[in-house]
Amino acid sequence: MYFATSLRIQNMKNSIFVLLLMCTFLMNAQEAQVWNTYQAKQEKGVSSTNLRMDLIDKAPINGYDFLFYVKIKYRVTQESDFPIGNKLKKLYRIKDAIYDKMQSVSDSKYVGSFMYDGSRFEYYYVKDASDIERHIDKLFREQFRGEKYEVFVKDDSSWDLYRNFLYPNDEIKNFMSNRDTVIQLKNAGDDVTTPRKIEHYATFTSQNDMNLFAREIEKLSFTIEHQKNVNSTSFPYEIKFSRNNSTTLENVMKFTTEIIKLTKQFNGKYDGWETYVVKKNN
Repeated sequence: MYFATSLRIQNMKNSIFVLLLMCTFLMNAQEAQVWNTYQAKQEKGVSSTNLRMDLIDKAPINGYDFLFYVKIKYRVTQESDFPIGNKLKKLYRIKDAIYDKMQSVSDSKYVGSFMYDGSRFEYYYVKDASDIERHIDKLFREQFRGEKYEVFVKDDSSWDLYRNFLYPNDEIKNFMSNRDTVIQLKNAGDDVTTPRKIEHYATFTSQNDMNLFAREIEKLSFTIEHQKNVNSTSFPYEIKFSRNNSTTLENVMKFTTEIIKLTKQFNGKYDGWETYVVKKNN
């Protein structure tokens, strides 16, 4: 992408709701893990989900048929839906201790955590769930006596909890992607309130659908930059279009939601946006 500086910001295909966290790290030489966090409104307040994103294309993983999880209780206050201060630090210590124990006693995949309404859940998929509960009980007796917790095991060979509960839906993924990109822009010194040219990409299964989309997007004051065949097997027709907009998160959510809705109307998919940093005038 182009830039007034050497930095180029892109928001493309894959990238969810409030916490400013995206962490990529290596657990070993063979397996890179990508984690992200989002919050969402629920009936009794706000939930927070932290999950391993990179497993979605592999799930379900053969042999890891059992879902093993630990529920830890915490107190919700008027100040926050989530534990704060020392209690939050304690929950992180418990999380780390459970992870270390699971690594030593089972062949497992840690897929994420969920916090809501006074409970934090730590989720693992395991090959053999026998005897794990005993080890977790011993861990709490020795290190976290007094903590209220429960242990659960269920058959989930389809990884339904990971795919349909922890993993974000399209709307939340769009929020996450936009959030992370706006953070990159701000970190680069961007004045997000200043309109500038933003380029967008979408792909379609047929040229006719792409042409119909092009006519509709022009009605929204977008300029068509190109239309071409990109030799993709499933979505071989690409359109690039642009319009001047600011990059506040509110505005980005507005125009991306609008574009996504329109691409779906014509059997296409939105592949994201890119722009350049605009520095504030001193």
